[in-house]
Amino acid sequence: MKTLVDLGNEFQLLRKQSHKTQTEIAELAGMHQEALSRFERGRGNDFSLGRLLTLAHALGYDLQFVPIQKRPTLKEVFEERKQSANVGPGSR
Repeated sequence: MKTLVDLGNEFQLLRKQSHKTQTEIAELAGMHQEALSRFERGRGNDFSLGRLLTLAHALGYDLQFVPIQKRPTLKEVFEERKQSANVGPGSR
């Protein structure tokens, strides 16, 4: 996940794949359907980690930490582009 919006979208996809409604999952998690709707739309920044775990468990999932892939900085991209421009037939 990259952002709260991404997390909400991913959760919504998992919920739909499980053929469950927001109301069903909200009831299992002990929360209001409106709060779940806000979360799925990326507006759930008031969610605690405990609530997130409860939602995941309601769908039969667990949270897992995975390493993120390092994205290059703008400086690194420019440097790589500069280096590649200095090779080949038109580099003079």
